[in-house]
Amino acid sequence: MIFIKDKSMLMQRTWIVRLFLLSLSLLALLRLDGAGGQVSSARVPWLLLPEISGRISGDGTAEFPQPPDSIREMVIHIPGGGSHINYGTIHTKVNTESADIATRSSSGAEGLELKVDLTAAGGFKFQNGRNSVELEYQDQFGRQHYYNFLLSFQTKTGSRGFIPEAQIQKPEPRKGKLFAVVIGISKYDQAGSSISNLKYADRDAIAFLEFLKSPAGGALTDDSVTVLLNEQATTKNIRHALFTFLTTAQPQDTVVIYIAGHGAPDPHDPRNLYLMTADSNPEDMGGTAFPMWQMQDVYERVLKAKRVITVADTCHSYGFSGARADNAGQSGSNLINQYLERYAAKGERAVITASDISESSFEDAQWGNGHGVFTYFLLKGLKGEADKNHDGVVTAGELFAYLQRVVPEATNGRQNPRAMQGLASGMPVSILKRSQASIQSSEPAGQGIEHSRPGGFQSPTGTLAYRGGVRAVF
Repeated sequence: MIFIKDKSMLMQRTWIVRLFLLSLSLLALLRLDGAGGQVSSARVPWLLLPEISGRISGDGTAEFPQPPDSIREMVIHIPGGGSHINYGTIHTKVNTESADIATRSSSGAEGLELKVDLTAAGGFKFQNGRNSVELEYQDQFGRQHYYNFLLSFQTKTGSRGFIPEAQIQKPEPRKGKLFAVVIGISKYDQAGSSISNLKYADRDAIAFLEFLKSPAGGALTDDSVTVLLNEQATTKNIRHALFTFLTTAQPQDTVVIYIAGHGAPDPHDPRNLYLMTADSNPEDMGGTAFPMWQMQDVYERVLKAKRVITVADTCHSYGFSGARADNAGQSGSNLINQYLERYAAKGERAVITASDISESSFEDAQWGNGHGVFTYFLLKGLKGEADKNHDGVVTAGELFAYLQRVVPEATNGRQNPRAMQGLASGMPVSILKRSQASIQSSEPAGQGIEHSRPGGFQSPTGTLAYRGGVRAVF
């Protein structure tokens, strides 16, 4: 009996030792792979720009004084690569375009190296201002890993994705009928602990709708518009407006889509981007929010109209509580505006977004007694201030040239509207009376703003608000 008792105690000690060693192993795995399967900082990929000795960590941001056309190659390092990575799942993107065809991989002692030739296959060259690079892959356990890199290069004056050119041809004449979908969401069902309400997104949408109904805006009729404000802007209603209502527009007609509200990457899978509808649940975005990739279906499969104008005043940095765009570089950048531009800017189309990639969009009472700064100046431009040549017609090109000048002035450079290079610059967006064509601003763009520190500004009310969502939101 004594022998059996000793044997039992020995077995207990053996199991204790095994459990201790197993615990150490688990701790080591957590240190290597991070809590919840996330990769720790020691294994986060980084991106190199060999020509300028530039480096940026995954989900990070960096600014470089060099012009973007000086960069012809980039190298992405994935630490601990080799057998730890499923090679067939590696994908890279430059400014939302797949760069797999220009990517060559090699494995070394420090991990996996991906060399991307930015001049290959027609070119993946960086642009003035902000640029994005995306990396995704699966490890040997089938876990998905996603990182993005935000790179800013020396910006030519007034250039954010589109360089306005002198208008050579006359503005295109208006044809067909005008249709519109106008969405403005200031109040959210889940507002509070998870997502914050906005102050003026609904007011922005109403003001823009009023312009569309004016003679200058196209005399939009009630039967040709779907307006969704606050609680009306559910996922179901937005889907109906975009996928059903807009099918009425014919090829000769013009369609205007205006969106003001929150948007965000899914916190459970940041590859997936969503428009936050009034009834969205931040913990179940896949089941309740509107997927941004479905916007591509709207533009490519639903819309028959050749002329489409998309205006998005949506990249707002206070959305899900505690998430500021100013800190977006620490946890990834919001690429919603960039993807929207890609989907919308084809053919005879114009798309203008309120801010640059992963950049804040501001709203405050100082702008028109309560508006987003972008929509405030958008309306001023449409009503005549953007008509540079005073011909009584504001074109998409003139409007964007105006916005990319006055909005940065009003925000001390912290908000910079964007448009795609393919912007249909000759498309008329406002047709004014001759007497209105020479309207000049009586109020400087930056009036009322107190410069409290270099590179920053402060609202006179002290309550300057940002619009946004998860991490950095649109």
